Amino acid sequence: MTKTKLYLIVFIVFPLFLTGCWDQIEIEDRGFIIGVAIDLFEGIEEESDDPQGEYQYKGTWQYVVPGDFSMGTSGQSGGGSQKPYDNVSTISDSLLIQARNLSANKSRPAFAEHMQVIIISDKLAKTPGAFENILDLFIRDDEMRRGMIVMISEGEASPILDMPARPENLPALNLKSISENIGKNSKIHPPVRIGAIHQYLIGQNSFTIPKVAIDGKTLSMTGAAVFQGNNNQMIDFISGDVIEGLNFITGKYKGGFIKAKVKEQLVVYDVKNARSIINVDVKNKENIHFNIEIQTEGIIGESFVPLDYSNSKMMKKVENAIEKEVERKVLKTIHTFQKDLKADSLGLGGHLQGEDHKTWNRIKQNWDQGENYFSKSTINVQVKAFVRNSGAVIESSDQ
Repeated sequence: MTKTKLYLIVFIVFPLFLTGCWDQIEIEDRGFIIGVAIDLFEGIEEESDDPQGEYQYKGTWQYVVPGDFSMGTSGQSGGGSQKPYDNVSTISDSLLIQARNLSANKSRPAFAEHMQVIIISDKLAKTPGAFENILDLFIRDDEMRRGMIVMISEGEASPILDMPARPENLPALNLKSISENIGKNSKIHPPVRIGAIHQYLIGQNSFTIPKVAIDGKTLSMTGAAVFQGNNNQMIDFISGDVIEGLNFITGKYKGGFIKAKVKEQLVVYDVKNARSIINVDVKNKENIHFNIEIQTEGIIGESFVPLDYSNSKMMKKVENAIEKEVERKVLKTIHTFQKDLKADSLGLGGHLQGEDHKTWNRIKQNWDQGENYFSKSTINVQVKAFVRNSGAVIESSDQ
């Protein structure tokens, strides 16, 4: 091969590998959005010749302001008063149009690949058809991530994104961090990602989503919103106590404590591990039986009565007291879903489907609606608690 031909190949082929990304946008030119709060807007609509949707929504989009992180928020080191985030609100009957309209307020184009949290007001969630409609963009758009966490606010959603957030600085990241504390507080609902909600919407299964509320000057994230599967509409909120039982039933209990009375004094059981086993009996198609067995392992975190934990009889007495308390919590949760809400957010329908698919196909349209076989089912609970460590004992009152 002559040198001339070699030079021709080098000058023709090599430039193909040096063209780079023609549509590349530098990172400092992006407007990073990390959270959005969505409320139902009931103001006066702007006149337009365009087709109009059934509802108008107010979206509050949280931008990161990187340059202000070093300055800190008011009262923090650095003495700056500028927030490291910027909340921009827009109103439209389309979330996609809202996202595009942000370019009229911000110099940098919106970039949502790092979005962490979606907060939806309870009023919007209870509005027929609104919940699934506003989630359509986040499910459909390829820029959105399936790991975004969804929450339901008690009251207006937009103020949640302006609550003080220390040490994270960014309210959206603060919400995400709190939601991940389920290993320390069993009354917090496990985070629900938009990918999971997509499956609920397709399967028409009843489900729960974590609740967030403003309690005075702080955030509260105990409890959850319950949704009916046939219409994807919010029914009501449930308390943190009901969430605790729900976590036991669904096997999502990551850690917490159980208070029990032994000899009329308080014993606090620190749960380190919990699991549930659910069996289905479909011999009687009109009265399906579910047997829920819950097993826990933990340690004695506190004991306000001196007990001889080396005594097997005394240990059994303590374990029985703990078992009764866990059973009480679980039965309260079952009653709430089965009799009050009549919505199977416990996931028992899935166990029935796996056990007897033929029966499930026959009754699934009336499982937790219509004839509501779920509310007619018999649900039995058994609890086994094991104390693995009693800790140091000051003095035993038992001889």
